[in-house]
Amino acid sequence: MQNDRATVIGHVVDTKGAPVAGAAVAVRASGEHTTTDSTGKFVLDIAANTTLTLAATAPSMAPTLLQQFLVSPGISATLEIPMVTSDHFKSLVAMGANPSGGVVVVALRSMSGTGSVAGATVGLTPSLGRVMYAPTSLGMSDPDPSMLAVVQGDDPYAWVLGVQPHVSIMQVALQGVSQIEPPYAIDDITWPGSFTVDAGALTLVTLFTK
Repeated sequence: MQNDRATVIGHVVDTKGAPVAGAAVAVRASGEHTTTDSTGKFVLDIAANTTLTLAATAPSMAPTLLQQFLVSPGISATLEIPMVTSDHFKSLVAMGANPSGGVVVVALRSMSGTGSVAGATVGLTPSLGRVMYAPTSLGMSDPDPSMLAVVQGDDPYAWVLGVQPHVSIMQVALQGVSQIEPPYAIDDITWPGSFTVDAGALTLVTLFTK
């Protein structure tokens, strides 16, 4: 029935925010799939109120996973999926403790739009990867080993590098600021806050402050 479906409208981009045309975007388990157009845009009809994982793949790029989210029935959800090149991914993993591990990029957002993440740090449980921080800039900057905390800025994020793959449940948490505990319901999309990691893939996670 139509009431059991929802729509995901998204864009696949590189670390500079440029569109990735011809990327394959698929729903794991249920199999819906499509390909991005010249602007990096895709549209998918998906099952509503079902825990889904989106996987984006493209030539010369490391796979990106948007994991374990639910969309309310009848909703058009808007998403952005960043990708890094395979060579760039290898250089990121090499900065972590496990050269065969995965990479998690943690976007940090304020639920109210006015919250700050200045001075916050990110913790991973279980601690099976190296957390590093990046300067805020246009697109996704590489982690800077000299940075010890998330600094205030537009759309900050953190990296967790060389993450042990295939651990059944991992969770990331903000420390030093008022984090909103998962699950999060944002614009009719629900994020449970836990995830698994694939070797060789970039996993996307979002944390929210008050």
